[in-house]
Amino acid sequence: MEGSVTSMISTTLIMCLAFTGLDGAKYFPCDRPTFDSEIHNHCIPLYKQRMATSNYQQECPWPNTKGHYAQLDDCVRKAMARTFCGEPSLRNDIFLKLHQTYFPLCFFMQDPGLHVLLLLTLPCIIITFLMPFFCVYLNDTGTNCRASG
Repeated sequence: MEGSVTSMISTTLIMCLAFTGLDGAKYFPCDRPTFDSEIHNHCIPLYKQRMATSNYQQECPWPNTKGHYAQLDDCVRKAMARTFCGEPSLRNDIFLKLHQTYFPLCFFMQDPGLHVLLLLTLPCIIITFLMPFFCVYLNDTGTNCRASG
């Protein structure tokens, strides 16, 4: 009977620790040589092989290579989990170098055209100028346009 109580207490303690989210990654040191080996011998060569078919030297390959990019991201995340290397700067360095190589012709941050700017700003300007006339019309019909306080 005493053994089953001890077993129940230890099982409960283990379950409580499991539910708190203790995954052990914080307590094991990063295995950097294994991480670098997995990234540079498996993930990146596979990505380079897939990107070789794209025309990234002449044009932005982004919409067509989104799947390859997702597979690379998955590979890097798995390597980080296996080696307990959860430091975001490691992942950021890998992707920064790949972006400089494969996506230098992609310019997504561009100013909108004049027609877009006009469509966004013109209604606000027109309403601002028409509001006094609308208030005068409401006052003439007997409705008070002042803010109630």
